[in-house]
Amino acid sequence: MEYIENLSKTIIYIENNLTNKLTIEDISHYSGYSKFHFQRLFHQVVGETVGQYIMNRRLSEAATLLVNDSMNILQIALELGYESHEAFTRAFNKRYKMSPYQFRQLGVTTEFIYKNPIDVQYLTNKNKNLLGDIEVVTLEDLRLKGYMASNTSHEEIYASWSKLRRDIHKYDKTDTYFYGVLHYPKSFGLEIDFKYIAAVEEDEIIQLPNQELKEITLPKSNYLIFNHQGSAEALPLSYEYIYGVWLPKSKYVANGLYDFERYRSFEEGTKHAIQICIPITSK
Repeated sequence: MEYIENLSKTIIYIENNLTNKLTIEDISHYSGYSKFHFQRLFHQVVGETVGQYIMNRRLSEAATLLVNDSMNILQIALELGYESHEAFTRAFNKRYKMSPYQFRQLGVTTEFIYKNPIDVQYLTNKNKNLLGDIEVVTLEDLRLKGYMASNTSHEEIYASWSKLRRDIHKYDKTDTYFYGVLHYPKSFGLEIDFKYIAAVEEDEIIQLPNQELKEITLPKSNYLIFNHQGSAEALPLSYEYIYGVWLPKSKYVANGLYDFERYRSFEEGTKHAIQICIPITSK
């Protein structure tokens, strides 16, 4: 599992430079992947963006110093790469729901509030191959309409699906596809602002005067279609394999600013495979 080893080396690089300025260009170059490919892979394997991982690790190190070291708060902030006491306090308060001063006064030591570096064993244990048949197909323009999650948390994604399910007028027909589209920005740094929309093809949804409904057109493209045979909760494991193992060794390159899952049914317990669709070109 070469990608596990590459990610492990990259995480060691991040840990060794946690107090230095890090850029996505430097980190992805060290990994051997393009920054676009690396962000996708890291997010699917680790469960957070590179920027989120670095921020949470720095705040965890700051929390340790607050409890176990006599450095003042400004010194800790500067040590961990924050430009000011205020910026550090805002980030710390957002994660720990208290100020650095309150945290130090409380003297919290439980390991559960800290984020430890990810190790090789963790990455290896997460790896499972849940993929069935793989196809290369051409899909025409897809004109979709649905609900965009306000962020990519599980709660917001489920909420977008709930709204879509309410508005479908050809619910659970065998000829209806449901699309979960993950859209990537054209440019990004350590942090990356994904957008997620739960959608159907335009003529499948009730035409309601609803300002929440979003329209999106995915252009005609060749796609790799992977048939994921596990639960929706296990989808990240298939994405790990696709971006970490299958694509780097294939003759294809992911060439879109999006990928999507395609479902046949909303019903719980149905056996339909979930299709993971990735627009590609040949190398």
